[in-house]
Amino acid sequence: MEKRKGVWNWIIVGVSLILLFGADLLPLIPGLGASGQRVLGLFLGAVMLWLFVDIGWPSALVIFALGVLPGVKTGDVLLSSFGNATVWFLIFSFLLTFALKETGFLRRLALLFITSRFARKSPWAFIVMFLLSVLALGSFIAPTVTFLLFFALHREVMEALGQKPGDPLARALMVGTACVTSISCAMTPIAHTFPLMALGFHEAATGERISYLSYLQIGLPVGILLFGLTLLLLYLGFRRRIGGRGPEISKLTLSAPGKPDAREIFSAVVFLLVVAAWLLAGILPERMAPVAALGTAWPALLGVILLSAIPVKGKPVLDLKDGFARGLNWQSLLLCAAALALGKYLTLPEYGVTDWFGALIAPPMRSWGYGGALLVIIAATLIMTNFLSNIVTTTVMYQVAASAIPVLALSGIAINPALSAILVGMCASLAFATPPSIAHIALAAGSGWAGSRDMLLYGGALALFSVPVVLAFSLI
Repeated sequence: MEKRKGVWNWIIVGVSLILLFGADLLPLIPGLGASGQRVLGLFLGAVMLWLFVDIGWPSALVIFALGVLPGVKTGDVLLSSFGNATVWFLIFSFLLTFALKETGFLRRLALLFITSRFARKSPWAFIVMFLLSVLALGSFIAPTVTFLLFFALHREVMEALGQKPGDPLARALMVGTACVTSISCAMTPIAHTFPLMALGFHEAATGERISYLSYLQIGLPVGILLFGLTLLLLYLGFRRRIGGRGPEISKLTLSAPGKPDAREIFSAVVFLLVVAAWLLAGILPERMAPVAALGTAWPALLGVILLSAIPVKGKPVLDLKDGFARGLNWQSLLLCAAALALGKYLTLPEYGVTDWFGALIAPPMRSWGYGGALLVIIAATLIMTNFLSNIVTTTVMYQVAASAIPVLALSGIAINPALSAILVGMCASLAFATPPSIAHIALAAGSGWAGSRDMLLYGGALALFSVPVVLAFSLI
């Protein structure tokens, strides 16, 4: 089996290399020139490598392949990849949340929810508050950090209650934690890779910056409604097995974090100021115009500077060396950088790829009208993200939608490109069903507390419900 898998990997790598570097030597596709076919082949080869081989070295190879396109300089590709503001926004955001985690602020917030008086009333009240804390904290920290934090809390709570892997409360809570982590990622673009990538693609293609407030107007209500649907699905699936005979939540005791020290308070204040700067740019666009013109990365950058430069109790709250070593997922950042650069060159008008692809897919979308076109974008993104990589889904579906929008406009179906970018980034985050979709679903499915069948059943149902929910709020 391993030998066969190795052979298939080499076949995929071989085909991908041909597409990456020699697609223009193949028979030309009607309606697409040699340069356009070269870029399209590069895109398809990259997607094949990301899906079936790896995401590390193929991302570096994609950046190299872009740099040897005719008329393209490697320096320009590096500027559009690692020099992209979205990549650095993610780096600074990760460093901020790393400081919050290290000072104990995130754990303190989580314990406020799960040790509250309401949470101790019953097992279901505890589930509600535990998952509400996941939603609240996950709205402004990366999904992997969110899940790992609550994965540790889940184990601590289950051991304190005498629950074992496979017990109903443990299963329901693990499934809910994984699903709500994805929902929280979709709710806001703060420190969340997939929404930020879609917004970055849009800014690179159009020059228009989408405010966080515009995103939140759809993301917040969608997230809240999906959170309620998650609770409903868990209740319908586990109500008889948990019922009133569940563990005695009132006797739950967890180690208290103690009083917040100066370092924890300082990290929380800095982070709140950073979030306020992001939100004010959308709430007061005219008054904040000079500040907003600086971009979205500067508040996080300033926060990192404050945390790493100002000593509190004799040393800075954020050790940059430690933060860069333990607080960043460099493989994901490399993939994000490569995907952003690829998206830029794929949409350049001189290659004609988006015009060609738009003419190809627009006719079936046109026949469904405005609502039907949005439904196609939403459903296709949700289906893809629940079986494939989120970052690949974001990259592919943004390009698909961007290609179709200009052609649809010619027939009177005017879809706002900014809305399309928001929908793609949001829906690409809503991965619930299968381990290949995103790391925390794989961790939940293999944890022993829940299984892959649980994630497929409840996560798959939640993904199906997500389609009409997102469509409803996108039409308002």
